[in-house]
Amino acid sequence: MREIAPLRILALRAVGPPGCQPEVTFGGPPRPTNKKKDGDTIETKNKNNTDNNDESTNSTTSFDPPLPPDEPTMASRLLRSLRNSSMTIQPYVAGTTRANASDVDISQPWVMAIYPPRDNNDDNNNSPIDETNEFLSIENGNHAVECLQMFIDALVESGRAGDDRLGVHFFREWVQAVTGGMEAKPEQQQQQKSRPKKKQKGNSNSSRQFDHLPLGSLSLHNLASASIHTFRSMEYANVGSCLGTLDLTGTHGLTDSILTNVICSGSFPRLQRLSLKNSRKLTGKAVASLVKLRDLRAFDVGGCFNIHPNDVIEMVQQHPGTRKGTLTEIYAGGLGWTDVALETLLSFTSKHIKGLGIGFSTYLSGPGMILILTKAAGTLDRLSIPFCTGVDDAVASALGKALPKLAVLDIRGCNKVYSLTGMMDGRIAAGNSGAEVARHLFVLARYSGISNNSLEETSRLYRNELGEPVFHCVLDGGGTGGGVRR
Repeated sequence: MREIAPLRILALRAVGPPGCQPEVTFGGPPRPTNKKKDGDTIETKNKNNTDNNDESTNSTTSFDPPLPPDEPTMASRLLRSLRNSSMTIQPYVAGTTRANASDVDISQPWVMAIYPPRDNNDDNNNSPIDETNEFLSIENGNHAVECLQMFIDALVESGRAGDDRLGVHFFREWVQAVTGGMEAKPEQQQQQKSRPKKKQKGNSNSSRQFDHLPLGSLSLHNLASASIHTFRSMEYANVGSCLGTLDLTGTHGLTDSILTNVICSGSFPRLQRLSLKNSRKLTGKAVASLVKLRDLRAFDVGGCFNIHPNDVIEMVQQHPGTRKGTLTEIYAGGLGWTDVALETLLSFTSKHIKGLGIGFSTYLSGPGMILILTKAAGTLDRLSIPFCTGVDDAVASALGKALPKLAVLDIRGCNKVYSLTGMMDGRIAAGNSGAEVARHLFVLARYSGISNNSLEETSRLYRNELGEPVFHCVLDGGGTGGGVRR
């Protein structure tokens, strides 16, 4: 008897079989377009601009989205029934469909991968490890949202992603999957678009009118074909009304103009977590526009080599979330951080920062990091310092004592760190001095000097009252990026 595929796989096949036209599948015929010689289907008012990139991202771009269908298609009806299904949702593990992505834990943004989970009911953020509840950043997830995310991942993996597949109809279906039909009223959406963009209060007001909608998460990870069409489609589908987490890691078509004129223009007022990691066309202008995302709590600009630490510092300093203490996670590895730049950043974030990424720097000194990071000892629980030449066993031991609340540590590529015993000794010393110590420490240590033998020795020394190790260290991701969950 032939084995029946799981329901989610059947839905995925129904939504996107080979050779299908997804715009038709998700709700109607594609909008008619007048294709130009270069394949660009967007008509702009600026006829004198001959640069294709600038033209397609100009704020005067006109976009004619297709009208919603009168009746839902079969794929739409299937997705809506999945949303209301009572089946148990399994954690969506990044890498399960990418068996060869051995370095996924390096490319995955930390704004989408938080491990172990923070428990909102635990003031000390000391929740123990729960393998069934590993960090799943898909908020308010259901089978319909998961199916659509699997569809995107499959398109990216097969190289078949494009604007004809991820268009307005697709993103309207995503909004339907997240909200269950509680979409914003058309007049509210029109008011949001007509509101002057220069007034920062517009973001706050437009976010309030959507407060009744649940927040969802969307990942366009490595969608290299994403263009102005993609983001305009998201805008006209009103994705911003229910989007809380957006992963744009490796979206090479993302430019300053798209980020400034679309994402940060007021169309995505509820964004709380944003990854721009490895989007290498972005510059300091793009970072400056993040000030307009007033609800932003965490962002990742790691690997954007056209961005300087000073760009990050200036934006964070001006962001309203810094004054309120709500902008709590800053991941900006690979930008060339120095002791002076790090000290400046911590001078106005040390009281509330929870997550920090400053890796891939040869300019950070061990003593400097210890002295500066100690200022954030009361809040910092996630630290990413991979491939920092100034980190060795002595620095790790000092950080263990200086940062007792640390729950996640990334020291990949720190080949001068040979053992975690010193760090665990430091945590014990901090606890003996009366500091609150996180009950568990998760460490990413690939390419470091730590060996399996040293881990076994440390594991024998440090266990809880149940005889279980109080830390977990990943030396080999096993081809799926151990410890990374989306």
